[in-house]
Amino acid sequence: MNPRFLVEPDSASAEPFRALRLAIEARIGSRETKGLVFTSPDPRDGRSTMSANFALVAAHVQRPVLLIDADMRNPALHTMLDLPRSPGLVEVLRDRLDPWEVTHTFPSLGGLHVITAGSPLARPGDVAASPAMGQLLEKAYAECEAVVLDSPPVLNAADASGLASHRGTEVVMIVNRSGKRRHLISALREMAVTEANVLGLVVNREGTLAADRY
Repeated sequence: MNPRFLVEPDSASAEPFRALRLAIEARIGSRETKGLVFTSPDPRDGRSTMSANFALVAAHVQRPVLLIDADMRNPALHTMLDLPRSPGLVEVLRDRLDPWEVTHTFPSLGGLHVITAGSPLARPGDVAASPAMGQLLEKAYAECEAVVLDSPPVLNAADASGLASHRGTEVVMIVNRSGKRRHLISALREMAVTEANVLGLVVNREGTLAADRY
């Protein structure tokens, strides 16, 4: 596990993620939302770091929390957490495995559960909105308090929209403060076309791991 990517759950650096969790809970209200798709307009906006730290902090309050690397094009969580890439999500969907068979658990991190992306897949765009993904999420939502999905950037792939099409799933948009405004507008339009519900925007302030919602 690479500690430079992760905050200490009880430290001041985790406070923005605690605030984000409370803000998301307030936005969700009484809706039966269990899945949060973390995405961004562009690559390198920090969505994997943000999703991992959000899940880590949430796991100390809501248990169990499942973190899924749903970026089957360019996965990062296995590297960040020092885990094997496969077996993972691809194997669960392709081979109809029980997801808990490939789940990694970190007792020292509040019992955080992680599913890595799995083996490379020829056409990952066909998977996000598939019935198999829906069945996986339905099972995960029934057994977990929260499920965090690290998704490819919106302007590179339609995966985030596909994931958000499943019942009980909504979107958190990560924005790099130095990113281009027109890219954010285009990403939000993509989400609107597919009627995905964007809970809010999180500004990733470079070097500070700060999170804001507006």
